[in-house]
Amino acid sequence: MNRLLSTAVFALLANGAWAQNLEMRDTGGLRWVCGGVGADGRRALVALEAQANLALVFVTPKRGGYLADVELSLFDAGAKSARFTAATDGPMCLLRVPAGNYRLEASFGGVRRTSAVAVPADAKKPVRAVFAFPGEPWDGRWTQ
Repeated sequence: MNRLLSTAVFALLANGAWAQNLEMRDTGGLRWVCGGVGADGRRALVALEAQANLALVFVTPKRGGYLADVELSLFDAGAKSARFTAATDGPMCLLRVPAGNYRLEASFGGVRRTSAVAVPADAKKPVRAVFAFPGEPWDGRWTQ
């Protein structure tokens, strides 16, 4: 019983430590972070929202399930090459980008979604974009 309790306490502490270490990264003049796995991960992202002006969420519409490992690309409006690309570490991403117009592309399970966003210079809250992908990860339609 003590071994089981010790393992459970260790798992909780490790999960809390992971959530506390979530921080914005710098890539090519953009700041970003992805995560939001579990309640602690979502709370850690909420704490970082003040540093962001763009917030993205990746879901399935059928059950509102969250998705991770989404391929994300951010383009300046009209640009052919991406300004930023990443594979998401979780279902939510926060970005700090210069004010302007952008095209976002998100791909998951062979499906690509796009969204155009305008990020104002004086944004009080992050501009939000939600990307919904068909099916559920466990229904056999997606391959790894």
